[in-house]
Amino acid sequence: MNLKKYSPGVLIGNWFETARAKELKVNDMQKQRGHKKLLLDETRSLYDRFRLRTILGPPQEYVVFGGVMQLIPVRINLTDTHMSDIKLALSLVINQQMLHKHSQTINELCELSLAPAPNPCLRNSFRIVSPANGLERPTGNYVTYGEKFRLQCMEPIDDPMYLYSAQKLCNLTPAVNRCYSTSKNGEESLPLGIIAGKNCGVNALVPGANANFFCIHYDLTRRIESEGLPIPIDTPLVIVHAVTNRNLASENVVLNTLFGPELMVSVQNYRNIFKRETWKNHWQFTYMAN
Repeated sequence: MNLKKYSPGVLIGNWFETARAKELKVNDMQKQRGHKKLLLDETRSLYDRFRLRTILGPPQEYVVFGGVMQLIPVRINLTDTHMSDIKLALSLVINQQMLHKHSQTINELCELSLAPAPNPCLRNSFRIVSPANGLERPTGNYVTYGEKFRLQCMEPIDDPMYLYSAQKLCNLTPAVNRCYSTSKNGEESLPLGIIAGKNCGVNALVPGANANFFCIHYDLTRRIESEGLPIPIDTPLVIVHAVTNRNLASENVVLNTLFGPELMVSVQNYRNIFKRETWKNHWQFTYMAN
């Protein structure tokens, strides 16, 4: 078998070319580090941004339009994880796709989970607003049982982001793209996502109704008499997606995110044999931080 033999000049030239390429790569990395353009620096900046402290309120006895609050599960029935003793809140999650696109603010690539929330911050605080259908309720008015509302992210201000869900497509795949999924009795649950206000509405990417939710009393026997009454703070309730008629649910599935282990959330009905919602569908609004 004939082997190709290279002269010493060719070998030295190849060695210098490889060494020069490595030198340019190191110089480029040092330049990016000096301007804080490395992926590590951008990731740290994004983490600090999402953990930026927020102020909840204004303190009220009832939920009001325009109020900033946290949405927490009433109870987590998990015995095999340390999360059962930690305050959890509905929170935004950063995924790998968002990091590689060098995004530094909340956008449609964010996902949602139940995360430890010792303090209110940008990722676990939401503003409750009236649906943009021409019948907006003024800021400060009480939100009542059965009345539609939207959960708006704290940023960006100029292009509000809303929580939403949607029915499955014709091929039975979820309309909301997520890296994680959960199922009930073999059927994939509807995921919860984020949509920009410009992409939500009439003749938009997502119908405006898909971002609407409403609350019902957690006690099945008191739902008729409570409809139209203000929603108290720190009181168990069920949050229903207006289009699919499915409830916001906390799943007993632990997922590993860039913030650490957290729990999944979905839009799914969990009822017992008496047709009552279980702990997975019980939530409460709170203005009080630990």
